[in-house]
Amino acid sequence: MKHFLLTVLFFMALASPAPCQATFRSPFSVSRSPWVGGLNACQFGRMDLDGDGQKDLLVFDRHGNRLLCFLNKGGVQEIDYQYTNVYNGVFPDFKDWVVFADYDGDGKEDIFTYSQGWAGMKVYRNVSTAEQLDFELVVEPYLTSYQGGGAVNLLATNADYPAIADLDGDGDLDILTFGVMGTFIEKHLNCSMERYGCRDSLVFERTEMCWGRVAESEENNLMYLDTCLFGRGLMLSAEGFRHRGATVAVRDLDGDGLLDLLLADVDYPGLTALYNGGDPSQALMVRQEDFPPQQPVQLHSMPVPYFTDVNNDGFDDLLVSPFDPDPMASVGVESVWLYLNHGTNEYPDFQLYTKSFLQDSMIDVGKGAYPKFMDWDADGLLDLLVADLDGRITFFRNVGTSSQPEFAQMSEALEEDLEWSERCYFDVDQDGLLDLVEGNESGKLTYYHGRGNGFDWVTDFWGGIDVRDYNTSYYGYSIPTLFYYEGQLLLCVGSEQGKLFLYKVSGDPVFEEVDNLWEKICGDMPSTFGMRSAAAVADLNNDGQLEIVVGNFAGGLQLYNAEIAVNNLGLPETQEAINVMIFPNPVQSQIRMVSKEDDILRVMVSDLWGRKILERPVSGREAVLELPELSHGVYLLTLVFDRGLVNRIFFKR
Repeated sequence: MKHFLLTVLFFMALASPAPCQATFRSPFSVSRSPWVGGLNACQFGRMDLDGDGQKDLLVFDRHGNRLLCFLNKGGVQEIDYQYTNVYNGVFPDFKDWVVFADYDGDGKEDIFTYSQGWAGMKVYRNVSTAEQLDFELVVEPYLTSYQGGGAVNLLATNADYPAIADLDGDGDLDILTFGVMGTFIEKHLNCSMERYGCRDSLVFERTEMCWGRVAESEENNLMYLDTCLFGRGLMLSAEGFRHRGATVAVRDLDGDGLLDLLLADVDYPGLTALYNGGDPSQALMVRQEDFPPQQPVQLHSMPVPYFTDVNNDGFDDLLVSPFDPDPMASVGVESVWLYLNHGTNEYPDFQLYTKSFLQDSMIDVGKGAYPKFMDWDADGLLDLLVADLDGRITFFRNVGTSSQPEFAQMSEALEEDLEWSERCYFDVDQDGLLDLVEGNESGKLTYYHGRGNGFDWVTDFWGGIDVRDYNTSYYGYSIPTLFYYEGQLLLCVGSEQGKLFLYKVSGDPVFEEVDNLWEKICGDMPSTFGMRSAAAVADLNNDGQLEIVVGNFAGGLQLYNAEIAVNNLGLPETQEAINVMIFPNPVQSQIRMVSKEDDILRVMVSDLWGRKILERPVSGREAVLELPELSHGVYLLTLVFDRGLVNRIFFKR
């Protein structure tokens, strides 16, 4: 997080496309769900969640290990998905990747997922009934495959996405994954049909070490066709490490009845299609091209493809999202691309429809979402400002009433490029002066006592708090928020692991953790909210109860204890802006203002608690404002122009 940006934001908080197919009746009517929590790096699956006979959409975001469920409410040639959290608690926890595939042939998708700590995969069988979703763990800690004289771990890392499909046409599911050196694709044949005559077993044997006779370069994303040299012609990199990740998918792309290969490599934004010129018994990749050929994927790093019928027309469409395990590799926005199939399943023709499928229906500001409430326009209603890791603040104006708040996305308010930090200004000891609580990567909190014109350091381990979880990360990314509940000062601390910790603030050296109060404050809350959680707390609708907005690394927000509409999602309101410059910035004793268009009528300087410092009438397009002695910090300059337009500019002292 940006140091200056969040200093601004925390001070503020205290201030109290056209359709691609003409036959679509409703080309893109994803139900507006602003508080879903954002999307970054997603994998997809289908499953009938509500028992209506129609496959619903599952979205797993590996940046925070969040599973999101969307009910399919669309008719034929309609796209209509409605978010629901009803089923989240039914599913097991996933880490890094998941594949939904029906291995036992009962028509219900089972679950293959990464087995953390084992470099393998575990399997859950779908044992749901018409009344209840349910899953049974059937393979743990890892799936095995007969290779090298015995059954050993079927290698699957957190940086590789396997293909799980029927490769030989016998009905059971086989597996393709990169081998230990990361150059050749191994085929693990499911022997269930051969041994038992049915597909309900998971008995694998490695039958090919170079499926498709294709090799991936150790140095880049080049593919070598018709080669299985096993080290004689392809040398390891100087460091001796295997490649760091790839995604694999198979599908007949050209209607010849043979499975072709889609592959993406870490650090590269595209998908490569490799076409199978072999026969049903032996795959042989003979041609490659960027995919889809008309509008190739260019999606940050290592995209993973998923084929499914999104618009309910009977033909599989294409969803693509990044898979890179490094959360900083994603830009966070436009990270779910939807290609609609204008052809058939045998001869698909994928045309790009949107780069923000589902994201357009929710608040998603990119990487990281750090919310704060403030009355930005001084109309007596709390507005919402959301900072992100790229240094932007997105402004949501409250256009509702005091009892029925409603937010409308307006604009980005500020952009800076400074170091990560998280600050909360609050009068902790009720002496009339603001104190400072600062979180950081360590997971601890630093406390500074306010003395009017500055702060005195007190401790780097305030309250004995450390929110690190070494099973998740070596970092904590503590994000503090202070608020009162029933007369008690409480401290909420967001964290890298996504949990919101809650403490009673007291004079004791170690604060009491009171997570059990969450249920009383706002009802049932999940144990985690995704990576790097951060909360804003306020009574938004004046009903005497606190509402909580929780941000996470995926760039979205989740709302608890209320239902509040959000308008203009992804479509900031167009506002006329005045081209004005101020300098110097930072300032010393005066500010010079130059407007290139309208005359300036009035200027006002306020601190970021909303307190007015000075206000002056001016005249003309240029003016110089003498400032009183100001302590170091960030201030807000408001300029009013002759047409009634207003500009607000932050400056530093």
